[in-house]
Amino acid sequence: MKRSSSLDRRRGLTTVAVLICLLVLGLIAGVLVKLGVAYRDQVRTEERRLQAEWLAEAGVDRALARLAGDADYAGESWEIPADALGLTAAKTPEKGPAAVVAIEVARPKDQDGDMIVRARADYPPDPPRRVRVSREVVVSKTP
Repeated sequence: MKRSSSLDRRRGLTTVAVLICLLVLGLIAGVLVKLGVAYRDQVRTEERRLQAEWLAEAGVDRALARLAGDADYAGESWEIPADALGLTAAKTPEKGPAAVVAIEVARPKDQDGDMIVRARADYPPDPPRRVRVSREVVVSKTP
């Protein structure tokens, strides 16, 4: 009987060692998955920030082009659809624009002063994931 009881102890210890190894491997895998998700979220946030920066620059360029054609241009709210940004329906499941650029032209009270063109880009426009970037340019009336 001694042999079977020492054999049973070895089997029990082996089982405990295997369970501890599986627990450690599971913890390591969980940490790696969590790090991967955090990195993916960081990359997506950086992607949205860069896109918002480009949209704000495009808003300033749009305002300058409109001012060149119409001196009374005061600004607008420019809504950009998902397909204009190269996004698929899977990336933008919600309805509405994929980005909104608010353009404002501030004129001085005296007509001889410089104008200020402001563009604020929201990408995407919904607050939980929104990145907001603003640009401001001073436009001199003197040539």
